[in-house]
Amino acid sequence: MNPRILYVTCARNGLDGLEYLLGRGRTLAAVVTISPEVAERANVSGYVDVRPFVQDNGIPSIVLGSYQLQKASVGAVGYDVIVVNGWNRLIPGDLIASARLGAIGVHAGHPPIGLGRAPIVWNILLGHNDIEVYTFQLTARADDGNILARQAVEITAYDDVGTLYQKVSFVGSRLIDRAIAELSDGRRGQPQELKNARHYSKRTPEDGRIDFCMSDVDIYNFVRAQTPPYPGAFSFLNGEKWIFDRVVPFDRFAFRDVMREPGRIVDVLPAGPVVLTGGAPVWIQRARSESGQQIPGDMRWMQGLIGSRFES
Repeated sequence: MNPRILYVTCARNGLDGLEYLLGRGRTLAAVVTISPEVAERANVSGYVDVRPFVQDNGIPSIVLGSYQLQKASVGAVGYDVIVVNGWNRLIPGDLIASARLGAIGVHAGHPPIGLGRAPIVWNILLGHNDIEVYTFQLTARADDGNILARQAVEITAYDDVGTLYQKVSFVGSRLIDRAIAELSDGRRGQPQELKNARHYSKRTPEDGRIDFCMSDVDIYNFVRAQTPPYPGAFSFLNGEKWIFDRVVPFDRFAFRDVMREPGRIVDVLPAGPVVLTGGAPVWIQRARSESGQQIPGDMRWMQGLIGSRFES
């Protein structure tokens, strides 16, 4: 059986999943998405316009006028299963109930720990070395339905949120296909132990401000958890906002005889400034200011930063 899929997305991982399902010969009844203008109004993080791909492949589309999906929005489209992948809004229960086989969602965490918002960011912030990608039966609540398929993904020391996002998307696309097969065969998955559930909270751009009183490792995790497509970790230097794309531990043996002043720039190497923290120093290797200045930059200019202090 090849069920007809109503696919809901407006993000890169959703486009990846859509491409994979087409490659597997799955039948797309329609794709539900939003325009760039709606995404901007709703401040959708990581938005991708999937309309060109959908049009090029002759898939019917439903482009909503707001970032809210209702049952009435899908009109007379016939479908057997709903797949929601890359859509940061709850799906109403009457729409879920309208699908003969039910609806499939995709999430990552350590279920039932990590339900809710920004799971990839939170797992890096918390220093985890793995994250579990899972597909589940969608309910009118967030991420708490029966698990249909799951796979662990390693979070290496070399990952930032961008690379981990790609790994999670790669696995999630394949798990969606498996989940469709599970539902088609009449299986309903494994219930989550919701008495132990923990929800991660929503993050805003303001949550990206660095506290240099943290340890070097915590700052490293903090920065790599918020690289593009997220707004980025930031601080202020001499009144100007700086956004950090790469900050790494420098050398735990260096500057041990210097008074601990978190945020103080104590030296500069060609790759960037060395900054004191609540632990060992960190090395800012890639950063940009609102005025367009870059780190690394001209050595003479960077050396002029020595003694300045990032605000915590």
